[in-house]
Amino acid sequence: MLDAPLNDVLVVATAKATGKTFGIVLLVLRDAQILKENYHCLITRSTFQALQELQTLLYRYLTQAYPGTTWNAGENTFRIGGRSAPFGTVELAYTSASPLEQIRALNRLQGRSKICAIHDEAGTQPTPDFYDQLQGVLRGPAGVPTRVIFLANPGGPGHHWLKERFAAPAGLPEPMKPRRFWSEEYEKHCIFLTANASINPHVDWQQYKRNVEIVSGGDPAMLAALLEGRWDTDLGGAFFASCWSPNRCRHAINPGEIYLRGHRPRPFVVMDHGYAAPTVAYLVVPNPPGIDAPKGTLLLADELYLCSSNVSGRRDWARGSCLPSSEQAAAMIEWLQRWGLERGDVRILADDAMWNSNGHISGSIAQEFRAAGVTLARAQKMKTPVMAGLQMLRNRMHAARRDETQPWLLWSPVCEGFEATVPSIPRHPRDPETIADGAIDHALDAVRYGVCWYAGSNRSESATTSFRIY
Repeated sequence: MLDAPLNDVLVVATAKATGKTFGIVLLVLRDAQILKENYHCLITRSTFQALQELQTLLYRYLTQAYPGTTWNAGENTFRIGGRSAPFGTVELAYTSASPLEQIRALNRLQGRSKICAIHDEAGTQPTPDFYDQLQGVLRGPAGVPTRVIFLANPGGPGHHWLKERFAAPAGLPEPMKPRRFWSEEYEKHCIFLTANASINPHVDWQQYKRNVEIVSGGDPAMLAALLEGRWDTDLGGAFFASCWSPNRCRHAINPGEIYLRGHRPRPFVVMDHGYAAPTVAYLVVPNPPGIDAPKGTLLLADELYLCSSNVSGRRDWARGSCLPSSEQAAAMIEWLQRWGLERGDVRILADDAMWNSNGHISGSIAQEFRAAGVTLARAQKMKTPVMAGLQMLRNRMHAARRDETQPWLLWSPVCEGFEATVPSIPRHPRDPETIADGAIDHALDAVRYGVCWYAGSNRSESATTSFRIY
C-alpha cells in the first residue's frame, strides 16, 4: 500500500485479517508528512460503529506522530498537528445502508475539497454509486495529486462490481502479485492487490484458517475467497453459498437446437420490469431435451437484460436503460424471434405490480405492453411467500446433477446478468432466510416468479420436492 504512486487508484481487495485497516493508519501518517497542509483526506466505512473503531485507532497514532493533533466530534475531523492543521485534516464518514441515509451523507459531504478518499469495506455496497458521487469532492491545487483508495473483501453485496471494475481488468492476479492497469472509469492508472492472512504476523495462521473453513461451510469457492482473497473463482454469495455452482448448473443451448413451438410442456417467459432499474426476462424451457434430468427441471435458455452502460462501455447491472414500454416490448419481440417464437407462442409472466394504475396514459404498464403487441400474464407472486420461493431456488440449485429425485434449475452461459448478480446476494442481517435489502436482485426476482408459478401450475411435477403448494 505504501509503495503505490500517490496519483494512482489503489484497490486492496484481500482476504480477511490482512491488516488493511492498519494500512489506512500508515498511509495517513506517511501522506500527511509528504503533503503537509495540502493533505485533506476523507475516510468512509459502512457503519458508525466501524467508524468509531477506526477513529480510536487513528487517534492513538496521530497524537503520537503529530503532537497537538485534535479531534472535533461535531465535524468528525482530525486536525493533524494542531488546530491550524499544519499537516492537513482527516474527515471520517459512514456510507450507511438505506438510500435516505446515503442521500443525507452525500449532502453533508458535498462542497468539500479533498485530495484523497479512502473507502474501507467497499464490498458492503451493492453498487458503486455512492463512491462515484463522492468523486466530486476530489480536488486540489495544481501539482497536488488526488487519489481514491478502495479496501474490500471478496464476496458480499459489492462483489460483482468490484470484480467487473477492478479485478477482471487487472487479469484476476494471484495473491501478493499486484497488477497495474489503465482504468477507463477513472482515466488513470489503477493498482489491484490481493493477499491472504498469512502475511499478517499478528495472526495465528493455522487457527485462523480453521475458523474460516467453518465459516465457509464446506464451499471451496467461498473458502478460497475468504482465506486466499481469490477473485478468479465462481463465488457463491452469502445466501446461495451452499448451492451455487455454475459448473453443475450450466447447460449450453443455442437458438435452433430445440423446436420450441412443439416442445411440451410449453416454454414460457418470466419478466421483472424496470425503468430506472433494469428489465430482466428469461426464456424458460421445462424438461429440456438432450439432458437426463428429473421431471420438472427448468432451463433458463436465454436472457434479456435491458440495462445501461457505464463510462467504460460495460453493462451496469444495477441501472435501467429508461426505455419506454413500447421499446421494451419491441426488444422482447425481436428477442423471441431469435428462437423462432412469435408473441402468441409463449406465455409471458410479469410482476403483478405492472397492472397497477399509476398514472400511465394507457392505465398501467401491462396495458402499454399490450398496446405495443405484447400481452402479459400475471406471475401471481403473492401466492408464494418470498422466503418459500427463495428456498425453492436453493433446493433446485443444490439438486442440479446431484439428486435425481428433485427437479433442477439450469441456465445457459448466455445468462450473464444472472451469473453476475445472483452469486453475491447476501443474507439479510436480521433474517437469514431471506436476502438483504438493496441487493441487485432483478434477475433473481424474475427467476423466482417463474419457479413459483411453475410449481403452482404443475403440482404433480413439483411433488417430489420438499415443498407443498397449498
